[in-house]
Amino acid sequence: MRFVIIEDDVSIRKITSNILKKYDLGTIVAECGDGLKGEDIIAEYAPDVALVDLLLPGQDGVELIRKLKERGVETSFIMISESTSQPMITKAYETGIDFYIHKPINVLEITSVIRKVEESRRLRAVMSLISQTTARYVGSDNRPAEQDDNAKRNRINRIFSELGIISEAGAKNIHQLAQLVEVRLSGEQDQTYQLHDLYQELSIAIEQDVKTIEQRVRRAIAKAMQNVANMGIEDYHDDKFEMYSGALFDFKEIRNEMASIQGKSSYHGKVNIKKFIEGLLFLAAE
Repeated sequence: MRFVIIEDDVSIRKITSNILKKYDLGTIVAECGDGLKGEDIIAEYAPDVALVDLLLPGQDGVELIRKLKERGVETSFIMISESTSQPMITKAYETGIDFYIHKPINVLEITSVIRKVEESRRLRAVMSLISQTTARYVGSDNRPAEQDDNAKRNRINRIFSELGIISEAGAKNIHQLAQLVEVRLSGEQDQTYQLHDLYQELSIAIEQDVKTIEQRVRRAIAKAMQNVANMGIEDYHDDKFEMYSGALFDFKEIRNEMASIQGKSSYHGKVNIKKFIEGLLFLAAE
């Protein structure tokens, strides 16, 4: 990533610069110690990340960031300050900073924060790519990709409806995770991924706790498994049961869930979140 440092304390600038270089976090394209000049520098260089002091000559960091946000600058801002005033920190976040770091600078904190910002920017780029209307055409009828994406979204919603989870809070998170998985599976390079990493990315993008997202997703899929198991109990040869029990779940676990519902076992079926999401994408693509 490309960095700009706006800090009037030369020693702090040097420490920050050394950390960025030592841990290979990116390239410093410019730095200065004045708020007004800093505004022009960030606007000119359009860095990925700007590390900005709160108290600066010319104008303070909050005012600097507010003006740049109004100008549509897409730089991520990390504020560095000695101030522990909660109203001031709140005002900084309301202005649009990504993180607030207290002085004196802690190496572990600043490296961790910068990596989180990098991950957040990468995720925003991915989500933007997913939602963009592109010029490519797919299929024999030359439908635009946007129409194809809308059709896929509608198919996923229909599947959620048939599984009885369309109103579950976790259904939206499952759809969001499915978009991230689809990007990875369609890539030309490494197609492996860890669910934990996806939860982290989604957490940053939608500003919700990782554990909350994971619990919602697991709860929604567990309910879907229960509903599919009930389909099988009612009619073992039901078309929807045959399709969903194999595509979205391990059939052995569906059998365990059926046995539990019927009171034949005290063990519920276990959900496989990866299989569910990849199966969902497979069914939506058909």
